[in-house]
Order: sequence, then C-alpha cells, then structure tokens
Amino acid sequence: ILKQICSKGIYDHVEGGISRYTVDEDWIIPHFEKMLYDNAQFILLISKYCKIKSDDYFKHKLEQSIEFLIKNFTTEESGLMGSAYDADSEGEEGKYYVYSYNEIKDLEDISKYFEIESKGNWENKIILIEKRLPPKKLIEQLLEIRKKKNKPFFDKKVQLDLNCLWISSLVAANEILPEKKYLKLAEKYFLKIEKLFLSKDICHSYSKNIAFLEDYAFLINALLDLSNATMNFKYTDIAKKLSIEVTDKFYINEKNIFQKNKKNSKDLFFTPIEISDNTTPSGNAMMLSNFTRLGFMSEAKKLSTSLHGYLNIYKSYMVTAIKALDFFNSKLSGKNCNEQGCELND
Repeated sequence: ILKQICSKGIYDHVEGGISRYTVDEDWIIPHFEKMLYDNAQFILLISKYCKIKSDDYFKHKLEQSIEFLIKNFTTEESGLMGSAYDADSEGEEGKYYVYSYNEIKDLEDISKYFEIESKGNWENKIILIEKRLPPKKLIEQLLEIRKKKNKPFFDKKVQLDLNCLWISSLVAANEILPEKKYLKLAEKYFLKIEKLFLSKDICHSYSKNIAFLEDYAFLINALLDLSNATMNFKYTDIAKKLSIEVTDKFYINEKNIFQKNKKNSKDLFFTPIEISDNTTPSGNAMMLSNFTRLGFMSEAKKLSTSLHGYLNIYKSYMVTAIKALDFFNSKLSGKNCNEQGCELND
C-alpha cells in the first residue's frame, strides 16, 4: 500500500506530499487538496516503515515531502505551519497539478519515468503516475512548467494540535535521516509554539478562548517525543504540568474520560465526548498513551477502563485507542515497551 501511495496520483511527484484522498480504488485520481494533518501522518508512516526496513526509495519520498511542507506550509507571521491548500485554482480542480500532453511530451525520457498517453488519464489531462524514480533534472523541468500556473489558495490558519503533530513527524523522520537535522528543526518549531501558545492560556488557533482536548493531547505527545529524542527533561516537566492542566479542564470524573471541549465551555457545536479516530487520532487515546509514557498509571488505569467499555460497539473506529490500550497493558505487566511497541526476547 505504501508503494502505491508513493508512486500513484495521490502523491505529488514534482513537489512532494500527498493529496487528501483519491476518488478511485487505484490511488490515481486525487482530490487535489493538500492537508497538513494528512502529510504529517504520512511522514510518520514512512518513518515507521523505514525504521523497520530501510529503503532508499521511501527515504527519498520522506525527504521530498518534508521539504515540500517546510517550503510551502510555513507561515510568515509566526513561522509555524498553516493548514491546507485548496484543490482548485482559477476555478478548476487540479489545474495546478496536472499537465496536458503537449506540455510535457518533448521532455527527455519522460515516458521512461511516468505513464504518459496522449489522451491523458483524467479529463484529457495527465496525472503523473510514476514508473520509476525520475532524475532531478526531469523534476525541475516539470516544476518550471507548473510555476507558470497560479497556485491554489493557502489556508494560513495555524492550529496547535496539527503543528504538534508536525513536530512529532520531524522527530520520527530524524531517526531515518539524521543528517538532515530534523530534530533541531523540531525544537525550533517548539520554541515558536512556546512563544505563541504557551505564554498564556493554551488555545487552538486564533480565538483565545477556545481550546480542545486534541491541542493538549498532541502537545504533550510532541513534548514526550522531544524529550525521548534529546534527553532534555525540560520537555517532560512541561508535559507533566500540561497533563495535570488538561485533566483539570477536560476530564469528567463521573465517566473517567475526557470531553472534547473544556468542561466550563458553553460551545455545543462539537460532540462533548469523542472516542473514535477521525482525520487525526483520538484525543482520549492519545491521552492514554501520554499517561502511560509519563508513568501516570493510576490515571491511565481509569481512562483505559472507560475506553475499553466502548470497544464492543466502536472498536472499528478506535484503532489508536486499541494501540494505546495494548501499550498500557504491556507496561502494566512489566514488559519493556514504548508507544511504538515492545522489545522481543530472543
């Protein structure tokens, strides 16, 4: 599946990164919108794969996607990451990303590296499908053609939870590509988060009165990732402080679970309690993992019991919760585990 994602139309072979989804089962025709949350999780996925099995092809895709995000998603105002690029430009979906046959037919050896037909593969246009990894020169030529077009609209909204997910993805990528110094970059992004979000009450984005469970959950997770990678325990200290704060503001003692918005919030737009994964992992599942990583086993026990009660009905939507429950139970039984798995005895 990972090779399909990296070689077919859902992946942008010219600049890097993935589109939101494809409308066909062959991963060819994307909905061309590019989201920060998809791409950060894509980077995490490739990093995890390469940690198990080193692969130069996937390392190339990893680096290309990270560099794409750094170049195209970083906002000028805060230096943090914006949210998304639209699918359309000039009123036409995919116009920026697709090519006409005449635009690219004369590029040297292009048919050797991409599937090219005069009739195209989508609405008489060509969505690039990779046959083999193309040389840098060809990519530069394709990019020059693309630069003549207007880029889609960029949503500059800076969201705390997604920027923390981005930090975690950089920490993971640093294990695979240490020469790129992505860990130092992750620390620089955290300093920007600290300045914008941690100097006062934590908020989700622009509205200073709104914060969600996911903002805390992904922030604590990013702090623990940074702590593990750098051995700088100031990150753990902040994570502990925030875990106490999120419990005070979001945890429902009667149900032993977190609600999505603050307990004192009057906002009814969001479902108060969410236990399933959506476009990002469940905040409750992330907090179970956070508690376990911090050694807050009493708090983890209560939350795990509550989450376990939902499994009979919602388990197909609770992948992250199942992983977090397994992690908690493994640690409770004394196994040598972290949030990514357990060591196997020979």
